[in-house]
Amino acid sequence: MDTVFREDEQRKRAGHAAENFAVIHKTALNLLKKDTGKKSLRSKRLKAAWNRDFLIQLL
Repeated sequence: MDTVFREDEQRKRAGHAAENFAVIHKTALNLLKKDTGKKSLRSKRLKAAWNRDFLIQLL
């Protein structure tokens, strides 16, 4: 997950923020892995951010 979301560079330390974001990241990663396209996870993540139709397809 560190290569896709760069978790080591993030500084979430207040309360349960780190744990909550880890759950969100794992869910997003699982959705990206379900896609059968041949692109990398990072490029799928960017495409989902830019293309609403692709995001809805993932969900």
